[in-house]
Amino acid sequence: MAKRNIAQWEGLWRDSCRKAYRFAYRLSGNEQDAQDMAQEAFARAFDHWDRYDGERPFEAWLFEILRNVFLDSLRRGQRRPTVGLDGFSSSADGDGASSRAERLADGEEQPLESLSREEEEGMIRKALAELPEHYRAAVVLRDIEGLSYEEIGRILSCPAGTVRSRIHQGRRLIGLAFERVDDKNRAIYD
Repeated sequence: MAKRNIAQWEGLWRDSCRKAYRFAYRLSGNEQDAQDMAQEAFARAFDHWDRYDGERPFEAWLFEILRNVFLDSLRRGQRRPTVGLDGFSSSADGDGASSRAERLADGEEQPLESLSREEEEGMIRKALAELPEHYRAAVVLRDIEGLSYEEIGRILSCPAGTVRSRIHQGRRLIGLAFERVDDKNRAIYD
């Protein structure tokens, strides 16, 4: 890497490390694997810095590398796919958000609201974990990371129409998972 690019690299790394960790966490489902995956993705990006097209958003390129790191680890059998969706915890987001316990202690959140949110997050986590990887990645990139269909298409190496289809199908499968839980709950209380 040329000396003039080191400052650019450091800026891009600093700006995207939290998002990369969040995406890795949602793919892997645990902090240690997410840290390892993000570190590996940044190492690969640094090694292949000469291949980066500056016209393309860095995060889209990095997320593509990160997804490939995840898929490589699945192929090698190093990790089983589980999905974390602790979007409200400081460890998952890395953005300094207060923990649920701190919000309860400060009176920002009521205990019943907290319990309901925990239950819903658990259901979402479980539903995402049951999705095939290609649906899960599309849903996470769109609904959690907020990327455009075109950016997701570049990351997943498929056309925007396929991305739309995967997101639609992934959301539908998540909805069906929620319906199964509602049906179970109704059966218990009936």
